[in-house]
Amino acid sequence: MAHVDARGAAVVAVTPTGGVALAASNGLPADFAARLGDVDAFDPELEERVIAALGTADTQARTFPLVSGGDLFGTLIVILGADQELDEEAHALLEGLADLGGTALAQAALEAELTRSRRELRASRDLLERTQKLRALGEMAAGISHDLKNILNPLSLHLQFLKRAISKEEVDAQQSIADMQLVLRRGLETIERLRAFSRQAPAGNQDLVDLDQLAAEAIEICKPRLRMKHDTHVTVVARRGDPPLVRLRASDGVAALVNLIVNAIDALGVKGGTIEVTTGAVEGGACLHVSDDGPGMPADVEARVFEPFFTTKGEEGTGLGLAMVYAFVQRSSGRLSLETSPGHGARFTLWFPSAKRP
Repeated sequence: MAHVDARGAAVVAVTPTGGVALAASNGLPADFAARLGDVDAFDPELEERVIAALGTADTQARTFPLVSGGDLFGTLIVILGADQELDEEAHALLEGLADLGGTALAQAALEAELTRSRRELRASRDLLERTQKLRALGEMAAGISHDLKNILNPLSLHLQFLKRAISKEEVDAQQSIADMQLVLRRGLETIERLRAFSRQAPAGNQDLVDLDQLAAEAIEICKPRLRMKHDTHVTVVARRGDPPLVRLRASDGVAALVNLIVNAIDALGVKGGTIEVTTGAVEGGACLHVSDDGPGMPADVEARVFEPFFTTKGEEGTGLGLAMVYAFVQRSSGRLSLETSPGHGARFTLWFPSAKRP
């Protein structure tokens, strides 16, 4: 504006999504963008539209395309007096600035594309590494499950024999056998969940699930764990958001949510705090959030939290809980994300696509 004695100037830029917007201006009314409205950088009548938006009769607009490599990135608009003429030097200056602006915008677009590509590449690499680890764990579990079942199945038969052999009047003995059978059944279920790591395709026998009901069931299961923490004040709050129905294995979904809630209880520690289980609808699907106001995680822990056998609980943890949650979400065609930072708690988000009606 100073070099060509202009009254005002603006840049109309092509946005990454293909639209056009006022990117910068000087010497123009504050509501100029609203007056201009939707514009087209290719519009041959753009100069007339600019003058109409300014609402003054004693001005003229000159436009200079911001072009680089054959692509149009926007238009430089210069506002002059109605009788003002640009000499050859001023015209050359504006054309040079437009060329530099086009080159700069082209470089910025290239950098943005490279940044996006690198981000997608890192995400794909991380997903591949996790998938390979989960598959390796699944293959290992599948290899040993046969031997484990050969051990556990005869034990189940022996327990059934003992239950029939002991009088029903021996209440304590009968109860002990029932408890052992329950533990044995849970052990077999754990083996099956480990084997599920090797299944990357969507799980079969899926149910039509209401995430509100699933959340309520998981919270009810976790109540005994809350009572165990009798010296700690932990509050679990459920917030229902009327999510759409989704298709997944309900038992696996409950197990995954219980895992997240139990982890949150452990993270709160002796100080206690609040755990929120929230459901809702977003992006053509249903989401489920589990958040706490605990200590949060540093970046190095956050980066590895879904890896099998990675744990921060020492000998008390197996490092399988969150890995199993991740595998379940992947099998259910969903997405799992984590937001956390030291001192600001953690928020896990599970997203599943809406169920397709028959």
